[in-house]
Amino acid sequence: MKNIGKTIRLLRIQKGWEQVKFAKKLNLSNPAVSKIETGFTTITLSRLHQIASVFNLTTAQLLAQHITGNANERDECAEILNKIRQREEEIKQIQTKIIQLYEELYKKDTV
Repeated sequence: MKNIGKTIRLLRIQKGWEQVKFAKKLNLSNPAVSKIETGFTTITLSRLHQIASVFNLTTAQLLAQHITGNANERDECAEILNKIRQREEEIKQIQTKIIQLYEELYKKDTV
């Protein structure tokens, strides 16, 4: 429930809707929407259908957004991790170059 709640929250934010506005569209209280978005409330199929309708999606499309979002998050995390590893390697190379330059400079000063 937490993951589908996160997806609903992200879709709401993408639409630029405050939680209060979204709650009004669903005829729910703001705390009820908060519980849905945080995964503290189990969403019934009819409520899921209602939420999907508010986003102009079918229930299947809403669930597909949830699945796609998780895959995109994994891909994005993997890409970020790869970039971090590349940057760490670049830093090691720069550190090695700095040490070499320092040693060259130190040798010139002692001669």
